Amino acid sequence: MDAFRRFSLFTNARHASFVALATAVVMLALSFDLALAFRIGASIQLLFALGLLLRFARLSDERIVRTETWRILTPSERPVGESGRRAARADLELVLLQFAKAAASVAILLYASALVVSLNRQAQVLHADTGLPLG
Repeated sequence: MDAFRRFSLFTNARHASFVALATAVVMLALSFDLALAFRIGASIQLLFALGLLLRFARLSDERIVRTETWRILTPSERPVGESGRRAARADLELVLLQFAKAAASVAILLYASALVVSLNRQAQVLHADTGLPLG
């Protein structure tokens, strides 16, 4: 794995871990309503995935030199020439799409968890109103 791809993977992993930490803190703060906490956490993850997709859409061969990953590398480690920038862009696009896919998957999982908690709560209320035993 070349240096650019490795650093793009690490910088995006750092961004994802910060978003995951923020998501966990917000979900913990809203833990009094579990369904709401799951929905808010899913929304944060979905916004992160959309942000990554926006970065992917705006990325070009000229803009690759303004990315954090490019600036981290020393001039001797950076890809050389137009073909090098094109390869670096392809690597960064792949990494961005992989992280967006992972964030969207987490959002789906959290939305599904919110649905299950909501349905469970509604079922308990329904059984309490009718007086029928659960199960």
